[in-house]
Amino acid sequence: MRSGNLKHKIEIKSYAETENDFNEVIKVYSLFKTTYASILPISGKEYFASKQVNAEVSHKIECRFISGVNSSMQIVYGTRIFKIESVINIREENKTLQIMVTENV
Repeated sequence: MRSGNLKHKIEIKSYAETENDFNEVIKVYSLFKTTYASILPISGKEYFASKQVNAEVSHKIECRFISGVNSSMQIVYGTRIFKIESVINIREENKTLQIMVTENV
């Protein structure tokens, strides 16, 4: 993987449940790893639900291999939030990750 293609600084956040001051269980995302990646849009679609138009954009994010990344995590790039759909270890070489994500806009 050429480092020149890794132009986007992303944060990978892991999901956890914790309790607040009132002993209520709340869902939070905490920082797992910050890295550089390439973000490539691969498709977009609009669909109607409950008389609302929703847009969903799919992207492919590629970065250097990071152990422990899974589909319960999310990726943050600036103000954009991507939900991880799948994580692929390219050629099982532990060098490059291809992360398929969706972004609801």
